[in-house]
Amino acid sequence: MPIRNRNVLIAGGGAAGPVLAHWLARHGFAPTVVERAPEPAAGGHLVEVSPQGMGVLDRMGVGERVRAEGGPLPDVHSYISGRERPIVLPQGHVGAVAIRSGNLSRLLRDRAGDGVEYLFGDSVTSLDEDADGVDVGFAHAPGRRFDLVVGADGPDSPVRRLVFGSDADGRVEHLDANLAAFEIDNHLGVSDVMMCRVWPYRGCVVTTFPGNDRLEVEFLMRNRTPAAPAEMDMEARYRFLEEVYGEDGWEVPGLLRAMRGADVRLAPSTQVRLDVWSRGRTVLVGDAAHAADPMAGQGTALALMGATALAGELVFAEGDHERAYFSYEASMRGTVREAQSLGPALTRDYAPEGSRGEVWLRERADAALLLGSRLMAQYGARSGYEYVGDGFPADRYARVLSP
Repeated sequence: MPIRNRNVLIAGGGAAGPVLAHWLARHGFAPTVVERAPEPAAGGHLVEVSPQGMGVLDRMGVGERVRAEGGPLPDVHSYISGRERPIVLPQGHVGAVAIRSGNLSRLLRDRAGDGVEYLFGDSVTSLDEDADGVDVGFAHAPGRRFDLVVGADGPDSPVRRLVFGSDADGRVEHLDANLAAFEIDNHLGVSDVMMCRVWPYRGCVVTTFPGNDRLEVEFLMRNRTPAAPAEMDMEARYRFLEEVYGEDGWEVPGLLRAMRGADVRLAPSTQVRLDVWSRGRTVLVGDAAHAADPMAGQGTALALMGATALAGELVFAEGDHERAYFSYEASMRGTVREAQSLGPALTRDYAPEGSRGEVWLRERADAALLLGSRLMAQYGARSGYEYVGDGFPADRYARVLSP
């Protein structure tokens, strides 16, 4: 039978968009990817790709290139107050990869190849659906008509707002914390490490990029008021972090000095929790549908698995979007629930609530748990992080999606 609904618009060129476009183009669809960035970006922030996510990339035939440009996740060095030496927890996520977000997107776009149209420097501004298709308005390009629309445009998804209206805003859950992140030179001279330190209501994580020449610094702060980065210029962000962390010791004074001149990203820690991920001919994938919070480290893997599931179901259903959207959501819900359960727990770990004494006592308990975890890892025990995605039906999609 001929494929129905061949012309598919995908809003977002990060991880999910190119993967979905790749598989659709290889199976007779005509995908168009619209990306807000004016040109393909290089570099970018550090993202983690779990073993399950790497399985998706291997099936695409791009896994080895991702491993070559990235590296294994670094060991965790937890600096407990009162201890000069950290507790070292080797990463148990065998097969996981850390890579710059822009480099991953570039590799995925290159792999998508012929049959995929890209519109850079543009965005979706309107969606007008009828029984046969969707009329799409763009910020710059002339309006066009598509059979289906996919929102893969991140946790602040414009497509989600256009389709779900005010209901979408009510489903973005603030985790009572704000996250600031920036990149600096590796003035600490450390290699292949993620360093952690906490204080009451705040914490700091410093991670080496692959190659060890640069550091990514993350400051997580408890605050029931979501940050409003649009209202703060860069100098205001610098002053804000200096005020919150200015009296803290450890490596923080040097990190704050190095921060001056860096591009500080500031955003509230949020999760997207929608009852359904589609409405009519439009469907959401990745962070647009179910952002799990950056601290969970699951966003990229979820995007890769979600894009694979959506592509596979559209191929199975020969373009029947109602059947495909229902089955796609059913295949991903369990994995998303697992990933989203990590966000609040990690916020509690990296920005603990309580007085200085209460945090000190908690750190003593955490130290024992970390040492126990290290011992258990030697016998093959896995953390909750590593189980996320075990239930994803990869074999189902391997049968229909070939490299």
